Amino acid sequence: MKKLLPLALTILTSTYASTAYAENSLYLGALYNAQGISIHGRDFNTAGIIAGYQYNKYFVLETRLSSGTSGYSSFYGTPEEPRGSYSEDIDTQASLLIKASYPIFNLFKLYGLAGYTNTKMETNGLGQRNDSEGNIIGNYPYEHTESESGFSYGLGLDYQINAQFNVFIDYQLLPDFEPNSNFSKSWESTTIGVNYSF
Repeated sequence: MKKLLPLALTILTSTYASTAYAENSLYLGALYNAQGISIHGRDFNTAGIIAGYQYNKYFVLETRLSSGTSGYSSFYGTPEEPRGSYSEDIDTQASLLIKASYPIFNLFKLYGLAGYTNTKMETNGLGQRNDSEGNIIGNYPYEHTESESGFSYGLGLDYQINAQFNVFIDYQLLPDFEPNSNFSKSWESTTIGVNYSF
């Protein structure tokens, strides 16, 4: 038993070292994200995947790809007889980020992240077709997509569960939402996720 104890401590110490300070390693993960644009409190959620490369204990290059899971929608008329409808959601969102982290406790790391984010928004609706006197004579569907891209940045906290798994939460400011030259609204994002290191 006395001979096994130093061996166990050595294994645990090396595991901790590789856990907290893994270098030149790849990782994959999954994320869930809540976003808000300051347009009448409009909220969007996305889910997606993460791929990253850890250069050393301080710097990581990471990419995130996600798709909308909920969005904003409205209609007028009744569900049985909709006279018009409107929905807006995130089609795809892709980010390329540099993360700079610093250990603050045994298994916790505080990190800052900055990079480039591109978001494709999709709008769908049902419009009314009217005759010359203004009477509704039918409906027509419409679809519109637009992209917003630019610099994004934020802060996060990472917790290392074991040598392979870590969980994180971060907050980012995304490029302003600017669908036209007279319109600009701030855009923020909170992400939780889990990563697996190889």
